[in-house]
Amino acid sequence: EASVDDNQQILAEKSNDTADIESQPSTTASTSSNDIISSSEQFPPELIVPPSTVTMDAKAQRKAEKKRKKAERRAQREGRGDLTAGQKQCTICSKSVNLLIRCTHDEIGEWGMVCGKCWNDVSGGVVDGDAAHPHYRYGGLWKNRRAQT
Repeated sequence: EASVDDNQQILAEKSNDTADIESQPSTTASTSSNDIISSSEQFPPELIVPPSTVTMDAKAQRKAEKKRKKAERRAQREGRGDLTAGQKQCTICSKSVNLLIRCTHDEIGEWGMVCGKCWNDVSGGVVDGDAAHPHYRYGGLWKNRRAQT
């Protein structure tokens, strides 16, 4: 990958050695990406980029992104990953937690997922509810299976 400074240096060397290059017979059949532009053409250095550099950058970027995702999955599998992965929010306080209780808790009767702290307020701390919480109905537990222990 050639930088702007490298391209400027190459152009300066080519302009100094133009007479020497033209007088010598060519011994190589292949040309490098720097030989594509002749010294007689004047382009701004920022426009002189070998065509392979653009595709290599995109390819290298995709490869780096793939490696990053793979390392992230490996860390999650080994227990070193994101601690908040897979968590859900409580419908009352919106706190993300690893364990929620499914229940109804108001006159509407819609099912919601509440955290342990909110569950004590909604149910009165009793699994089947009590007379003070007539709209409470228990519906099971949800546990984050991807939780880091």
